[in-house]
Amino acid sequence: MVTRQKKPRPGVPEWLVTFGDMMALLLCFFILLQMFSQLKQDREYQRVITAIKEAFGYSGGIGVLPINDPPVRSIIEQLEEMAIKQYEENKTARSPVDSVDGAFVRVKKIRDGTMFTLGGPAVFDEFSAEVTPAMRGELKKLATLLAGRTNKITVRGHAHAKYLPEGSPWRDLTDLSYERSRAVLSVLVEFGLEDRVFRLEPVGAREPVRPRAHGPAEEAENRRVEVILSEQLVEEANTDADFTDPNLARGD
Repeated sequence: MVTRQKKPRPGVPEWLVTFGDMMALLLCFFILLQMFSQLKQDREYQRVITAIKEAFGYSGGIGVLPINDPPVRSIIEQLEEMAIKQYEENKTARSPVDSVDGAFVRVKKIRDGTMFTLGGPAVFDEFSAEVTPAMRGELKKLATLLAGRTNKITVRGHAHAKYLPEGSPWRDLTDLSYERSRAVLSVLVEFGLEDRVFRLEPVGAREPVRPRAHGPAEEAENRRVEVILSEQLVEEANTDADFTDPNLARGD
């Protein structure tokens, strides 16, 4: 007598295996999204990376030299935080008219480094090279960020496109812009920065922000000073930055 063989029960459909793999991948994907959503700030992410490196005994990559100078990116982040904080203070403690009349600081990454532009009606009075109290406050914040750096810093002075009035102490607009850059240099040195890292560059009225300025407010934007933090160190620009070599000091 022949024994009948039982038909095997149908197994799991093939599509179900593929579906399970897809669900597992989606779960991993959403977990990663949740993790990275909690690391919105670059510095928080950097702290996590640093902690991981320390845990695994990481001591740096090939060709990386430790330096004490903070990166340019960190300076931009600090200024952005200061700008946001100042904006919030202006909204709560000042009227819109007062905030328009104040000094402004703009940060821009350029080919030579990072440029900080200080301008506005409160920076310099018309045809004057005297630093105003509002300008001193902004320069103090800037000096705090630049403290301890040995990068070459260029201070570029500007004037708005007008003829000097009769009896002006300045020879021309270039002379006025030079005195403005020199006044900013003096304040930054007063706040603790080294004089040897600075270079002065008078521009006059050759590079206006508002070429067709109409009215005092727009003219005040051309009345500004730019502080350019170069990526080049003073030691690279001058092999005898401290003037300790008498031959180099004499130009021999």
